[in-house]
Amino acid sequence: MESRNHFDEVQALSSAILGFELEFFSSMMKGRMAESISKLVGKKVVVSDSYHSGMTVDRDTFKLEADYSGGSDMVELVTGPMPYEEAIPVLYKLLAWISEHGYTNDRCAFQFSLSFDQMRKDVKTPIQHLDKLKFVLGIDEGLIYENFGSRYGSVYAKSIKRIVPRNRFMILDNIQSIDPRMFKLPNEKYYGVNFTKLNDGYLEFRYLGGRDYEKKPSQIVKVINYSILFLYDILSGRTSGYDTKDLEVLQKMMDQYKKVVRSFSNPDLFFSNFPDIHVMVDLKGWDENIKSYWSSIREKLFDLIVEGGLKSGYFNYDTSIGKFQLKDARLRDSMNVNDVDIVNCDIKRGQLVNCRIYFSEIKSCEVDECELFNENRLIKCRIKNTSVEYTSECDDCYIDSKGKKIAGKFVGGVIRNGNIAESASISKETKIVIVKSKNENGPALPNSNLEPVKVQRFNNLNF
Repeated sequence: MESRNHFDEVQALSSAILGFELEFFSSMMKGRMAESISKLVGKKVVVSDSYHSGMTVDRDTFKLEADYSGGSDMVELVTGPMPYEEAIPVLYKLLAWISEHGYTNDRCAFQFSLSFDQMRKDVKTPIQHLDKLKFVLGIDEGLIYENFGSRYGSVYAKSIKRIVPRNRFMILDNIQSIDPRMFKLPNEKYYGVNFTKLNDGYLEFRYLGGRDYEKKPSQIVKVINYSILFLYDILSGRTSGYDTKDLEVLQKMMDQYKKVVRSFSNPDLFFSNFPDIHVMVDLKGWDENIKSYWSSIREKLFDLIVEGGLKSGYFNYDTSIGKFQLKDARLRDSMNVNDVDIVNCDIKRGQLVNCRIYFSEIKSCEVDECELFNENRLIKCRIKNTSVEYTSECDDCYIDSKGKKIAGKFVGGVIRNGNIAESASISKETKIVIVKSKNENGPALPNSNLEPVKVQRFNNLNF
């Protein structure tokens, strides 16, 4: 591809439409904040009494509202979409305002939305028709993490560099052409790029943020410019089809994948290629027993390796209850681990859904619809719709578990929702966003060393 000259770069950037979401803290009252920001940027700033309200924003009207992911005192400023030449000066002003009147910590994110002027004839492909596979293969996440390394592994902005064939056991050798329909890509909110917004006509980039992000205006604009130019090249046809580099990246991913696929042709080959993963049926490791149940367990075991990041440990199939179990396992960068009993495992940067968890350490994970039983330790996790029993500990976690028992030990972090038990131990640093009303079971604040706080109530409590 020909190198881009200055005129080409200006043309591409000028076609972009940008919107921003800035999370931060400030001691100012929201009304005064809105007034101050409005005067600074020349836009109307409306204060919303709802959390993640549906209030519409546009080029001339922004909104300021509570953001419970960092506690009741975190706020989020959401701008409307603006042309690039207007958006970047506004962004510099907003970052400077936060630096002077507020602050950010590790829970604060900076997100930007990106679309293109629909009247521009050089942007030939509507963003709704973006080839997501080409985007994932080509994006340089290294450039982003060079500038915002603290966000690497964030549960709210996971890497999108995860591609697996839709057909589990397909072996792809010497790929000469690429059919995007053959592959499964990340398509959920909490990734570095949120593809679920494509139907709305834009992409949401979630990679940026962290402590003192407001002091990195040049790094933020560098990532924004890179994202615009990269996406523009795809949609304008400047990079058409799949090039040699795309093929090389995909082939490298599939080279790792095909080793796993070939290992599942029979149990003996699997054990030879994965000696650190021990497979059992009803806690017995007899070869004939495993071979008898191989067709029943191979798909779950395959998913745990490919999508779950399973590297080592014990995998058991309990035939009496039809349940899969993991013990002493090490999992990294999982796309999805679901419907498994997890015992004494070490898990980082992943998603756990509908699992029962015991004696495990879990870090930087999304934990949804699970049950946390004996002596687990969770660090920097997003815990949703999940019960926490009294012997489990949550360090710097965000908990939104309406109707679920919250009875563990909590150090730092945010309790957004849940039925807080009297036995819960909650540190002074932990922020409780909502307090039980008098007609609910249990005290407004459980037995802990947390000082009582007044919490403002908002109408919309959906996350």
